[in-house]
Amino acid sequence: MLALTLAAGAGVAFASPPDPKRSETAGVVVTVEGKVVDINTPNRLITVQGPDGNKVEVHADETVRNFDQIHKGDVVALDYLRAVTVDIQPAGSAKPGAYIKQDEKVGKLGEKPKVGAAEVVTVLAPIRAIDTKNNTVTVEGPRGNVVTLDVRKPEYQARLKNLKVGDMLRIAFTEAAALEVRRK
Repeated sequence: MLALTLAAGAGVAFASPPDPKRSETAGVVVTVEGKVVDINTPNRLITVQGPDGNKVEVHADETVRNFDQIHKGDVVALDYLRAVTVDIQPAGSAKPGAYIKQDEKVGKLGEKPKVGAAEVVTVLAPIRAIDTKNNTVTVEGPRGNVVTLDVRKPEYQARLKNLKVGDMLRIAFTEAAALEVRRK
């Protein structure tokens, strides 16, 4: 899936990638397929009929290469990913703040038409206080706002004693989408 490839490659260059043993990721991938039922070539409009019979008109801008390869009856698929990853980075490993990374991929000349895009918004917030008795962590956001977070899962509560003031809470929000023609 192009969307997953984009999301995986859209990490933040200024900090190490999340360690799967020390990070938590929650996400969902949704794939919707439909059949091309009409094409308006001069305006680059494609009408797609979904599995329930609903129709939607999609504009394929100039980033969609090989538009002329799309035909009535083709199956197009939209893959959509939303995910959030949370981990702790050591103090001084990166500059606190909010960072945005965008990536776009398009089909190569001669390939079936496809386009994909991903955006990762990463927030690095220094830990200002750790309360193991009340199971909370207080962080300072990118605008100087201070937020106290409840740590609810027992396995994470047990890790609070390993945190240090100054460590960074890293939260990465990922959204990615890919549209491509798939022959059936």
